[in-house]
Amino acid sequence: MKGTALLTEKGKYVDTLRIQENVLLMILQKQIKKELPFTLRLPQMKKSGGGIFDTNVISFTLADMKTKIKTAYRDGRFQFNIRIRSYITLSEREFPFDVEKKSGKLEKMIEKQLDKQFENLIKKIQKHKIDPIGLGLYARAHEYKEWQKVQDDWGEALSEADIKINVKVKVKSMGPVK
Repeated sequence: MKGTALLTEKGKYVDTLRIQENVLLMILQKQIKKELPFTLRLPQMKKSGGGIFDTNVISFTLADMKTKIKTAYRDGRFQFNIRIRSYITLSEREFPFDVEKKSGKLEKMIEKQLDKQFENLIKKIQKHKIDPIGLGLYARAHEYKEWQKVQDDWGEALSEADIKINVKVKVKSMGPVK
């Protein structure tokens, strides 16, 4: 798969998701049921002059993912709090780092980068006033009275919604990296 085309309700093309964004979308849609390989660049890591393999890149497998979406309606806007929890198994680390002693710090760096990537995806979706995640279903189920008022223009209501994403990861295993 190379990416995903984003379409309006009427089938008009508005944008394309790259592979990494497509994976993030599938996580938000709760379509990922098994382990998922993932690669991130951690800009917080300073290069140590270790040569060509000192690139701030880390690869890992996300496993046991749980995505919870809480819905509310406050101050004339829909509110969505999306919480994503996962264990990770490291498979590649292209920078020096003592994972055994500083796994919490590494987890925070990974969470920060994943949060940023999810936020960028949400901004793209809201900009185009589309709902590939299916948040309208949550709005209808939990805030039916308010959803009824905007159901014919859900894209506009979603573009004004407050969507927060919180990612938490826990290093389960260092895999082949030590």
